[in-house]
Amino acid sequence: MSNKVNRAQRRRLFLSNFIGFSLIFILLGVIVFVLFGRAMLTSTDQALRVEESARLQGPPKPFQHKTKFQANVQNQHPFMTTTLVYDQQGKITNKLQLGSRYDTLKDIKLHRSQVGQLKTIKVNGKFNFRTLLIKAPKSTNDKNVAGKYLLIMENIDPQKAAMRNFTKVMLITMGVFWLLSILMSVWMSRLTMRPILRSWGRQTEFVGNAAHELRTPLTIIQNKLEFLLTKPNDKIIDQAANIAIANSESQRLQKLTHDLLALARSDSNTLQTNFESTEVADFLQYTVEPYTEIAASQGKKLVLAPVPTFKAVLDQDLIHQLMNILIDNALKYSPQGSTITVTAQPLGRKWQLIVADQGIGVTGRDRARIFDRFYRVDTSRSRQTGGNGLGLSIAHWIVDLHHGTITVRDNQPKGSQFVTTLPVNPPKNGHHDAKK
Repeated sequence: MSNKVNRAQRRRLFLSNFIGFSLIFILLGVIVFVLFGRAMLTSTDQALRVEESARLQGPPKPFQHKTKFQANVQNQHPFMTTTLVYDQQGKITNKLQLGSRYDTLKDIKLHRSQVGQLKTIKVNGKFNFRTLLIKAPKSTNDKNVAGKYLLIMENIDPQKAAMRNFTKVMLITMGVFWLLSILMSVWMSRLTMRPILRSWGRQTEFVGNAAHELRTPLTIIQNKLEFLLTKPNDKIIDQAANIAIANSESQRLQKLTHDLLALARSDSNTLQTNFESTEVADFLQYTVEPYTEIAASQGKKLVLAPVPTFKAVLDQDLIHQLMNILIDNALKYSPQGSTITVTAQPLGRKWQLIVADQGIGVTGRDRARIFDRFYRVDTSRSRQTGGNGLGLSIAHWIVDLHHGTITVRDNQPKGSQFVTTLPVNPPKNGHHDAKK
């Protein structure tokens, strides 16, 4: 079911990315195409306006007069630039000046309503012209055009050919970019889904592990209570062992619930923190002291090495919880007669806290996952000692909240050292990370 949901979500992301890219490319292509088409005719229109100004305001020019540039252009194309002169009846009056061009241009009709307008026309289905129709005033010095209509024509076949080539290149480019948009959409959908799938997998694993951990103590408690119901006449002392087991599992269930709540808060970043300047030596003495008696009751020894006098900014409740996790973990996995040592020392702008035990140790394979949720180095032993595999994950979160690091290394001659390195003065924004 989850695979179908993931595939459907990936398809939706792919389609949304693909449609977005396609719209951008199409819009870009249309804008470039329109702007290029307008730019191609701009110079032609400007030339027509200049010719209009010359015809209406300048001195009279013979129709056959050409600049050097115009002569060169007309050598390349027979109809680059020309002018038709119409009388009031719409008849072409400069037939002699047109020469051989007259046979091609004679069918162009006069449209008086188009005076002053720029138009594009096609002649004989072959030549394309940009035209401007003007009316020469009767007061002009050139008697050949006085009071007549002049159709100034500029051939735009080269521009049309350029537009065709540009259109072809644009279509090919759009096709290439369309294919690229497909590849980009696939890549981006996978890239976007990767953290979602990873988070989904972790959540699924977390829910499964949590359900498993909760089911075991609940099943034991239920079995013991059901058994007690079958012995209504027994005294408490007769069932003290069953009651003790149910109570122990109840305490374990309470601790597991507390740990799950802490992890939920860490994921949602809703925990309120209180960072304050703390005398580390006094704080550690206060934190470690209660555990010395617990260690002694188990036939073990807990020692706090002398701590130099220095202060650090920290959240006392969270670091107290960190110490509880590390010391409790050391006591669980240390044999009788062993010693657990707690040391702390300043290291410039940082300070280091080490909890060392003489227990079973942590292999290289386990070190990579020891801070993962529900991971246990020794599952059978963890079950006996009541571990649920959440403590070190919470410890890692607390250290991250203080912008520090926590690692595990070998303790000589045996055992493990959990080394926590924290900044003496965490970044100010670190005080608010948990409140986001």
